[in-house]
Amino acid sequence: MKKKIIIDPVTRVEGHGRVTIHLDEYGKVEDSFFHIVEFRGFERFIQGHPYWEAPVLVQRLCGICPVSHHLAAAKAIDQLVGIDPEDLAPAASKLRRLMHYGQIFQSHALHFFYLASPDLLFGMDAPVEKRNVIAVAIENKELAKKGILMRKFGQEIIRAIAGKNPWRGGCTGRDAQKHLTQKKENTFYPERHPQHKNYDRVVIGDH
Repeated sequence: MKKKIIIDPVTRVEGHGRVTIHLDEYGKVEDSFFHIVEFRGFERFIQGHPYWEAPVLVQRLCGICPVSHHLAAAKAIDQLVGIDPEDLAPAASKLRRLMHYGQIFQSHALHFFYLASPDLLFGMDAPVEKRNVIAVAIENKELAKKGILMRKFGQEIIRAIAGKNPWRGGCTGRDAQKHLTQKKENTFYPERHPQHKNYDRVVIGDH
């Protein structure tokens, strides 16, 4: 007899979801679906706004990956005004790319340390009540600290370029609104600022 398995909600994801698995009469997977159950409505409510507001509006789709939405909208505006990627000023292109790298770094740190590490560290056979980030912090304080500092490093890169985080105004069509000053840049070099030595240990350490 065919069977349908529903996993709802899916936990440890950056958002809300549901999984539906269809089994055939032999118990083998026939089909599977991942459902995004959130209704956001951004495509509708940005209608009627000036096009240059899109990067500021759509980044509020997510508090974890707002940079991705922000840059996607900025690139769309580039195309609206006839600017191809190779036409961007080199500094603007590099600042956008660096902000995106900061986003990737902090998002991956969040996923690995906050969401995936309990299963990886304790194993799938560990008690359910133990497989969470609080248990990781209790059993391995140093690892938890590194995870927090890694995510902070990515967030600080975004903030240095965009002015704040999350939900910044770093990019518009054809350009980047902010520039990375020497003072801001120096904060990411431990040899220049000893108070930031943890960044060096966390990012390029031997762990």
